[in-house]
Amino acid sequence: MIRLSKEAYGILKEIIDHEGTLSYWQQRLKNLNGKEDSLLRGCFKELSDAKMISTIWTDNCPYVIQILKEGYLYEKNIKKEEKATMSQFERELNELLERAKSIKSPINAAFSRTEIREYNRPSEDWINDAEIFYNKYLKEHALSDRMSRLFFHRTTDSFSQLVPCFNSIAKDREFIDKINGIEKRTVPAYQATFFPQYDVFLSHANADKQDFVDKLNESLEKLGIKIFYDKKSLEWGDKWKDCILDGTEKAEFAIIVISENFFDREWTERELSEFLNRQDRNGQKLILPIVHNISNEDLRRKYPSVAEIQAIDSRNYSCDEIALLFARQLIKRLKAES
Repeated sequence: MIRLSKEAYGILKEIIDHEGTLSYWQQRLKNLNGKEDSLLRGCFKELSDAKMISTIWTDNCPYVIQILKEGYLYEKNIKKEEKATMSQFERELNELLERAKSIKSPINAAFSRTEIREYNRPSEDWINDAEIFYNKYLKEHALSDRMSRLFFHRTTDSFSQLVPCFNSIAKDREFIDKINGIEKRTVPAYQATFFPQYDVFLSHANADKQDFVDKLNESLEKLGIKIFYDKKSLEWGDKWKDCILDGTEKAEFAIIVISENFFDREWTERELSEFLNRQDRNGQKLILPIVHNISNEDLRRKYPSVAEIQAIDSRNYSCDEIALLFARQLIKRLKAES
């Protein structure tokens, strides 16, 4: 399935929300500056190319906007795709939270005992299932004691107090990773402050070394910077897996050369996962993607999270030019830190 950019997805939702109100878009375009206008029109083109909408323009404004089947189904398909990649734990947690949205909080009212019981039954059933989930997964969570008390006492406000607990757990990435078996390597106290050992880590598929990555490494070496390049960084007798993982942790930036050869390889995927986790955790620019002999559409389809990061195409730049672009990023970082 084609993945839209965040901006185009927002415009698609806006089009659906104002379907049939053409004056809305005339007014919307009228109030934009040049940059905003270009961005909006670019989103319309992205949606048209993705066959989400069909648009007829008149007097430089959308005169007819027809939302196509793929446009209506896009959000549903995204959720379906995301659900397919969830772990069992995440699927069960997501199902509980989705059910909770349709349940009214229990009440004490002037009904008969039978009527009250029937009114409260959906929330009681939910709490029963939530307690099963709790016993299966959550006894080690920081909210465990609080939830245990709520399950034990079963007061009329237990449901309304438990739902926020489960919402918080859904956002607790560290705990979810632990449940999913993703190990978090501990950093010794003396390394708590990050001092990069390498200016850049070159992540790539071995099949791309000869035609591109070797030349890129040579161009980067001209800058006199520290590079983790497995071909030169790994020495005789090294435990290569440990060295590579150490390199992913100790690099200021990661240049990731993404090609058909990169897809579905155990260690390219592992390196990419390490860098995505670091970038999400630190919130600082880290990943510098290069698409090599593939299109941005291929990148979006295979790695949607990477497609949200501005990439460059190896066909449009020489290796020396890419090295200069990297030098600018490194200089900006050094200036910001000083």
